[in-house]
Amino acid sequence: MSKVPPEDVRMLEAGDPSAEERLLRAMFWTLTYHLEPERWDQLAQVEPVAPAIIEALPAVARALDVGAGAGRLTHHLEQRSEHVVAVEPSIGLIQLLRRRLPRVHAIAGWAESLPVRDGWSQLTAACGALGPDAVVLRELARVTCEGGVIALINPEEPEWFEARGWEVNEVAPATVKPHDRWIDEFFGPPDPPRFLVTKMKER
Repeated sequence: MSKVPPEDVRMLEAGDPSAEERLLRAMFWTLTYHLEPERWDQLAQVEPVAPAIIEALPAVARALDVGAGAGRLTHHLEQRSEHVVAVEPSIGLIQLLRRRLPRVHAIAGWAESLPVRDGWSQLTAACGALGPDAVVLRELARVTCEGGVIALINPEEPEWFEARGWEVNEVAPATVKPHDRWIDEFFGPPDPPRFLVTKMKER
């Protein structure tokens, strides 16, 4: 999860109608993460990450989950990595994550300024949390070691990444889990992640 992109604010001020929709969507999710973390967690539980996406991620010694939420992706990384750091700005969600995954080093922080040292991560991943934000992408590159992989699961605008040399793969989504009607009414129909967007940091 990242903050509302300043570029979208500038585009809205310039009269770009598409910027308004993006900002409203960003504000909805930001408010949900912080004010209704349990609701977001319940949605994440009925939208599991497809096994094909998990299998495509490299098994590494050091993995970083950015915008980790309550651990939807983090618990998969924990099973495939020796050391996992999870960064999440929502205090409510990070408390859930710490209770569920006590071996994960969970840190409060934003994607725009990750509290991780340069080149620490061999796999820097984010699930449904990020988009084509230049500040965030620079931070992801900063914390990723040479030869490491940056993996974005269901980012905003996957075609933007593909046009800039990222590898984009679409897989069959996982089956939506049984859930209460309020989830559809509050969030809309669940839509499990289906895109994996990756890039290797060059040596």
